[in-house]
Amino acid sequence: MCIRDRYMGLFIFNRQMKYLLTREEIIIPKDVEISVKARTVTVKGPKGKLFKSFKHVAVDIQIVDQKDGTKKMIIEMWFGSYQSKAAVKSVASVVQNMIDGVIKGHKYKMKCVYAHFPITLNVMDGGKTLEVRNYVGERQVRKFAMMEGCTVFKNEAVKDQIEISGIDLENVSQTCALIQQAAVVKHKDNRKFLDGIYVSEQGFIQDKQMILCQLLTLHIHIENIACLLYTSPSPRDLSTSRMPSSA
Repeated sequence: MCIRDRYMGLFIFNRQMKYLLTREEIIIPKDVEISVKARTVTVKGPKGKLFKSFKHVAVDIQIVDQKDGTKKMIIEMWFGSYQSKAAVKSVASVVQNMIDGVIKGHKYKMKCVYAHFPITLNVMDGGKTLEVRNYVGERQVRKFAMMEGCTVFKNEAVKDQIEISGIDLENVSQTCALIQQAAVVKHKDNRKFLDGIYVSEQGFIQDKQMILCQLLTLHIHIENIACLLYTSPSPRDLSTSRMPSSA
């Protein structure tokens, strides 16, 4: 056997190296219901219902009851290669985003950027359509239909800002990407002409109840700090207490 064939054999052997078990676990919250059937995951929560098919990934998905009464999802891959075992973490991330979506909801904020011609944004059809006018001075009217489960909101308190929200992170992010790609200056240097609509912030939808809980927690922390500052002795008192008493 020549040297080339020997090295090719080593290369094939290294490519066929398998990992015995790759595993990821997800803790399921109490207010979320998850069902798995034929690698199709369905997630139900306070904000809605989502489902996703993972039939294209060779993984085992099962839900296990724990001793404390909670449930967890286990995602496993047996004898996976170095490249294929990365899909286990991807599946776990997608399921975790679905859980966050049905509990909190996802929200993206987009900001208009322009040098001379101000971009006009109009929300139509109850938040289902976005209309963009006067982009780089053009008369063309650009209309964007929100994807399924997504709504757009124009915040009048903040200039040139819109908020796109929904429970499906893929649809929300894809809607933002379509808006950004459509508002691009054509046949010019994009390093100089930066007019467009860009994502400025990503987070979760904050309900009024969640905001009140955060404010209450912050108020309790401030009160605790004030009590500690009021009751703690000053450095002068500590210095006088350490001085030896005169005989």
